[in-house]
Amino acid sequence: MKKIMRGVLLFGMLGGMILACGNKSNNSNNSTNSQAIKNEKVYKIGVSQIVDHPALNAAKQGFKDALAKAGIKADYDDKIANNEMSNQTLIMQQFSSDKKDLVYAITTPTAQAAKNQVDKNIPVVFASVTDPKSAGLVGISNVTGTSGAAPVEENLKLMKELFPKAKNIGIIYNSSEQNSVSEVNNLKRLAPKYGFNVVDKSVTNGTELVSAANLVVKQADLLYAIQDNTVASYISAILDIFNREKKPIFGTNNIYSNAGGFISQGTTDYDIGYRSGEIAAQILKDGKKPNEIPIENVKDLKIEVNKQNMELLGIKIPESISKNVKFVEKLQSTKLHKITHLAVIVLV
Repeated sequence: MKKIMRGVLLFGMLGGMILACGNKSNNSNNSTNSQAIKNEKVYKIGVSQIVDHPALNAAKQGFKDALAKAGIKADYDDKIANNEMSNQTLIMQQFSSDKKDLVYAITTPTAQAAKNQVDKNIPVVFASVTDPKSAGLVGISNVTGTSGAAPVEENLKLMKELFPKAKNIGIIYNSSEQNSVSEVNNLKRLAPKYGFNVVDKSVTNGTELVSAANLVVKQADLLYAIQDNTVASYISAILDIFNREKKPIFGTNNIYSNAGGFISQGTTDYDIGYRSGEIAAQILKDGKKPNEIPIENVKDLKIEVNKQNMELLGIKIPESISKNVKFVEKLQSTKLHKITHLAVIVLV
């Protein structure tokens, strides 16, 4: 009888041990599965831009590439506002209603709409904004991003090296675009330091721009093409006017050199978008809050020269500069025409 009881007790102890081991195994599996689910999460990200344009598309692609490199899986909801702020407002309201994990806003008006319409619990990361402070994007708890402000001082230094005899810098801008006004004021402040005068002409719409270009070309030695929507939209017409007078266009964004302008020096939209993607990864992957990440002015300056335009104008680039230059081959058609959609390189 005692032997039987000992057998029963031994069997019970073994059963308990097996059960305990099973529980530990299940707990371990549950923990592993939980971690795997966390790692495999697909984030819902709303992406919007004011118009469909190659420069803004590059900022979008850079953002997505950065998140992919960080190992973040995302379901992107891409929306374009077709240059209508009413559309932009509705898009942001929808993103908020859908409870996106993050919203990526490209350009100033898009970022402003996100700030105003997206729930404060949803992080917003912006890109291609020239002046975040004047746009009201600084100090918002759920908003951060990158600025694409023109490197005015660096541009002036390069101008001085390329055109030592030049005295007058021409600039055309839309006075209703706050980003443009900001950059013009910055140019006026810094230009005298490098021995330049500024010949500026403001417009309020595209129809005034050709007349403005014809006036500026007579007084300026070169045109400084900033990130202004109206200027970008009519760059072909401006090129015709300045090419006829054999005067160069110096752009702050490679959209100008790619369109046929002589030279550009600035940060590419892709790089700006990529840095915004890295910031988004810090929020989604590392758990940082937007207000813990300072708004960043991206400065990875690249110089691009349009080879055909350089030859057309008869400009020779010093070797000290040419070794750092990327030459592009494309030459914009010289037919005078208006680009029918805004080239919002930066809208900002």
